[in-house]
Amino acid sequence: MRRITFVSAFFVVVVGVAAASAAAVSAAAPVNTSAPMVSGQPYVGKTLTTTTGGWQNSPTSYSYQWVRCDQNGNGCVQISGATAKTYTPTSADVNHTLESWVTATNSGGTAGPVSSKPTDTITPALPPTNTTQPSIVGKPLVGQTLVADPGKYSGGAVTSFGYQWQRCAQASLTCTDISGATGQSYKVVSADVGQRLRVQVTATNPFGKTTNASKPTDAITVPVVIVSTTLTASAGSTICCQRVHLSGTTSPAKAGETITILARQFDDIASYPIATTTTDAGGNWTVIVTPTIQTDYTAQTGTSTSQPVTVSVHPRVGFGVNGNTFSAKVTARDTFAGSVAWFQMQTANGWHRIALVVINQFSVATFHVHLKKGHTYTLRIYLPQRQAGPGYMDGTSHSQRVGGI
Repeated sequence: MRRITFVSAFFVVVVGVAAASAAAVSAAAPVNTSAPMVSGQPYVGKTLTTTTGGWQNSPTSYSYQWVRCDQNGNGCVQISGATAKTYTPTSADVNHTLESWVTATNSGGTAGPVSSKPTDTITPALPPTNTTQPSIVGKPLVGQTLVADPGKYSGGAVTSFGYQWQRCAQASLTCTDISGATGQSYKVVSADVGQRLRVQVTATNPFGKTTNASKPTDAITVPVVIVSTTLTASAGSTICCQRVHLSGTTSPAKAGETITILARQFDDIASYPIATTTTDAGGNWTVIVTPTIQTDYTAQTGTSTSQPVTVSVHPRVGFGVNGNTFSAKVTARDTFAGSVAWFQMQTANGWHRIALVVINQFSVATFHVHLKKGHTYTLRIYLPQRQAGPGYMDGTSHSQRVGGI
């Protein structure tokens, strides 16, 4: 989960919906309606470009500042001289993320800076280099589904993994490709009996690729009993970062069977083991997970793998009130800097938007909205899905009854 800390404090622009005269609008300072966006590949020497974001009141000029943050988007520091619309990462940016800050100006004044979302971590302009050998999760038994852990890499960031499963003679590492076995998982078949299996993993990025093989399994045998398991989640969707119970029952019921949970987050390119448990006397098991972005889960016994279960995630939206000063905080795995939330009032016809709230670099916003004295309002903060971003559902705070001051 990304959190952003800055050496300087910056303003959050709140867009009200109150009508204004044409003369007032022409003299009004710019108002931000959407965050800047950075495009380009996150490698040293590859030029990044920022948009200005969306603005009201017709800005006449923009200024830019690129900042260097840690891998989680925290501790951002301005990069000296990086004040153009484009920026080319250098070796000093390796293992950091980058953001663009945009400030808009017109005759009515200046607004900003408004932050983009952080880039992916900047890596060298190099092919990937394997640092931890690929491995195989699962038991070498007919009917078992084996899963390749692609290992870990340095150098340039990996953009994709390719897989090739192989059969190897027991006494040597003379291995041959298994036709069509090119996915991250492989279901062991009777033709594998008496041989060992390994997987070759090819990691690729724009500068090249590297292929590395796992250690081979033990010789494949036929299990006496194939144990399968069901998999259900206590909720198909949850608010970050609440607990979700994954549970299942093996067939046939077997006490002491090891269950491995594998997870694949929305933007992962592979599944990874995250937890293990064992079954009780009735073959039942349960594991607690805390998804922070949409995640696919599978459960693996010693001889089979369940069908996947997907848990969707709503960002947690906090809502604070202090007189006519309001605050919002959005929490999930990623930062929501630059996202635009809706400040809403409940009416007889449903929820009505009364202001737009731009979330700042800390994934929070503090803003002021004048409420008519003597009236009571029911209010909330709402983050639409398109502002939450890929991998998230929309987010809604609790509602509060507030009296105008």
